[in-house]
Amino acid sequence: MNIAVPNRTIVVDDRPADLEFVVAEHVRQVIARLGRTEDLRFSPDFRHLALAGFGRSMCLLFNIEFVRSAGKPILHVRDYFELHSPDLKDPHGFDFIDNRTLVVANRGGAVTVFDLPAGSGSQRVHDLSPSLVVRRAGLSRRISTPGSVCVSAMNNGRCELLVCNNYKHRVTRHVVRLGSGWSLPRNSILLEQGLDVPDGIAISPDKAWIAISNHMTHSVLLFDNRTRLDRRSAHVATLSGVGYPHGLRFSPDGTMIYVADAGSPYVHVYRRAGNGWSGEYAPVLSFRVIDDQTFQKGRHNPEEGGPKGLDIDASGELLVVTNEEQPLACFHMPTLLSQKNFAN
Repeated sequence: MNIAVPNRTIVVDDRPADLEFVVAEHVRQVIARLGRTEDLRFSPDFRHLALAGFGRSMCLLFNIEFVRSAGKPILHVRDYFELHSPDLKDPHGFDFIDNRTLVVANRGGAVTVFDLPAGSGSQRVHDLSPSLVVRRAGLSRRISTPGSVCVSAMNNGRCELLVCNNYKHRVTRHVVRLGSGWSLPRNSILLEQGLDVPDGIAISPDKAWIAISNHMTHSVLLFDNRTRLDRRSAHVATLSGVGYPHGLRFSPDGTMIYVADAGSPYVHVYRRAGNGWSGEYAPVLSFRVIDDQTFQKGRHNPEEGGPKGLDIDASGELLVVTNEEQPLACFHMPTLLSQKNFAN
């Protein structure tokens, strides 16, 4: 049986901006007992959605489909499978290298790369060993408290992983060679200047900009990836007006950044001026994604209660968020962005 799950209704100009999503009953039961969540991430083909089961040290992957209804995309969650491993230790951040390869930043361990099962079928619980474990931040340093990761494709069968080392206040870079056998990664410290608990990371679609949620400065810092970055590189832009930034994503065209504020019930939207990011930006739009009762239930301290993970589909229409008290919610961005104060 499938169940339509409504969000708490958000209305813009008398139109609902939140979207129902349709969940199979056996999936709903799994979501209900998931506990604390952190990040969530669509696969490149948008057939899977990965959700970090931080509290249970496991990953939950949904089999999903987008179905249009009245001109809007509706998320259908058809099935799921659980990923378990001794190397999953407080999984906090995700990204996909490709549709079958998931990278996990484990705040209580290392960065792990998993080859995903070909299909869930009747088997929904999988105990796997990672195909690659990244433990080093350099020749003389180890990775420490990796909390978020993003993947940047490279040439010649290689890709790079950018990892926020939360409580070491740095971003490390790991270049790995893909193929039938994984090579030992080349590890280095990429960014350090100005970082204070970097808690989320995203790279723009054109790979020109790196955005980092800087938890303790209550801001998002942007670095120009077209330059030769190193640990002394300074950020070129600041997104302000956010309490405790967590998950963040660029819009598909790279002109906007969506930021989940873990310290409030809001997602903030920033829009660049001109062709790049420079200077300081305030939100051009903030919209509520959690009702007050749910927010207060999860507000154990000023840094909690709000949305944690955030992602957006390839069309830029459907935005999904997660936190412990509201593991999955969906919103229609064109409706939200149509607000009069956001008009060009």
